[in-house]
Amino acid sequence: MRRRRYANTILTLNAVALGLLATILVADRGALAPAAVAGQPVGIPDAGSQRLEMIRELRRLNANVDSLRKLIEKTEFEVKVTSMPPVRIESE
Repeated sequence: MRRRRYANTILTLNAVALGLLATILVADRGALAPAAVAGQPVGIPDAGSQRLEMIRELRRLNANVDSLRKLIEKTEFEVKVTSMPPVRIESE
């Protein structure tokens, strides 16, 4: 009688543990779905294509900075100081 109760208790605990494990596995599988929906590739990322994309983006950024630099160099600016804090000179 005592053995049967012990066996039933162990079997019940095993069933609960398996149920929790199955729930966790299903929840994890559902977490991968948004990545696939977002259009991100699933699997091993291609480092070479990532580097090429970064190089393209850096070249585009450099071109933008160069055009801004050229614009600043050929444009004259007038600077007008509207307020200035008092100048303090500390003597040694």
